Amino acid sequence: MPSGSERQYAGEKTHPSSKESPFYAQIRLTASSRNTAFCLVLPSVCSLYRIGWNGYRCLTMTTALRVDNVSKLYRIYDRPTDRLKEMLTQGFIKRHREFWALKEISFEIEGGTTTGIIGPNGSGKSTLLQIVTGTLEPTHGSIHYEGRVAALLELGAGFNPEFTGLENVYLNASLLGFSKSETRARLPEIERFAEIGSFIKQPVKTYSSGMYIRLAFAIAVSVDPQILIIDEALAVGDAVFQRRCLRRIKEIQESGATILFVSHDPHAIRALCSRAILLNGGRKEADGVPSDVLNRYQKLIMSSEAAYEATGPEGGEHHEADDEIWLDENVKPLKFTYRHGDGTSEILSVDLLKDGRQVEFVDTGDPVIVRIRTRFNENVFNPVIGFLIRDRNGIHVYGTNTEIQEIFFERVTAGEVLEANFAFNCWLGVGAFSITAAVHSVSGSSYDWVDDVVFFRSFSTVAIEGVANMNANVTTRRLAGRTNRTRTAVDEPVG
Repeated sequence: MPSGSERQYAGEKTHPSSKESPFYAQIRLTASSRNTAFCLVLPSVCSLYRIGWNGYRCLTMTTALRVDNVSKLYRIYDRPTDRLKEMLTQGFIKRHREFWALKEISFEIEGGTTTGIIGPNGSGKSTLLQIVTGTLEPTHGSIHYEGRVAALLELGAGFNPEFTGLENVYLNASLLGFSKSETRARLPEIERFAEIGSFIKQPVKTYSSGMYIRLAFAIAVSVDPQILIIDEALAVGDAVFQRRCLRRIKEIQESGATILFVSHDPHAIRALCSRAILLNGGRKEADGVPSDVLNRYQKLIMSSEAAYEATGPEGGEHHEADDEIWLDENVKPLKFTYRHGDGTSEILSVDLLKDGRQVEFVDTGDPVIVRIRTRFNENVFNPVIGFLIRDRNGIHVYGTNTEIQEIFFERVTAGEVLEANFAFNCWLGVGAFSITAAVHSVSGSSYDWVDDVVFFRSFSTVAIEGVANMNANVTTRRLAGRTNRTRTAVDEPVG
């Protein structure tokens, strides 16, 4: 997309944060005159001035992108002839249904920030980005932006399948406002980043999805955009390419560019974004810091999954606990994948708590509590309450119970409700996990067992491999090498 556009539609503008300071330009000009004395102090002067200039840019940060009351309406016809009938009667006979893909979406994004858009499938995320980039016109509302915009939308968008990869590079660059000579200068960087070798000279219709996205991303990030828009593109590439893309995105962030990022991956939203927007059913449902918005998103996903389970062959009747057995209005009926037990006890609620609040997202190392409440239907002696954490593949990660923790209830009477709170620091790796809760006898007879009753995700600000974070510290020392080698001098006779 050509740089410096404002739709509704203004002339070219340059993003203020992208301009070089006149004073810094003068420093570079003076340095080029080969004044030796000045060059000795040039690095220190430039470093100090960069700090001051970046601080000034932050203080004068402007709105880079504004979405103002945007809506998008689609007319849905049951049969092609219905469209024709409506046209012939000039709309007197209505044959369509209205579907609002977006409804009154408004927000502003400050320059130099990264905003993530998240939501379930069909919530309008891609439609919104297409409107922002200008490939789709809104039914109502307007988009305003400043600076050059580079967009990476759905797979293959903007590519001519009959052209070679090289021809598509020149085509996309020209659409972004670059001359042929400017594109030629950037071509080595694009080829190096895409890493598709000689296939760049082959028609893109022969490309795999991974090759498509490699080339498209390489073009988008090579133009030094003031605004970069990415629509779920990173999910296509392999792990190595995804890391390379994330590294490049962080470089673009550090350069002061504005990024609008759509993803279904909560970890990517949390790692890259300072703000998140949740869309659902074409409407903006939440807007704020990523942790809060992602919690809302997880609840939305879980409620959708619960609705799906309720419409299953068994009608969901075995997937909910009786909501009258516990009078606390904050406790919701249990949702789980499997349940068994002899009915001696009934688990009423299982919660993952952080700072006293239920959470679906935790940072590795966070202090959390797994709270289990259970009601006993018969008199029992010394019941055992416990939980188990599994990863997304069903592998047991950690589990404990009251017996292991040397907590003994002795005699419990019918009708009594017990609560067990397991407090620990959640040193898990990055990924999705589930909690299974159980109540049983000392001999192991199951009173009640509920599988996958709580789902949550764990995040980390540093890279972690595996299902657990061992929180290791490292110290190093040299045992051999040039610095500590011992050499023996041999005196040679003089004369």
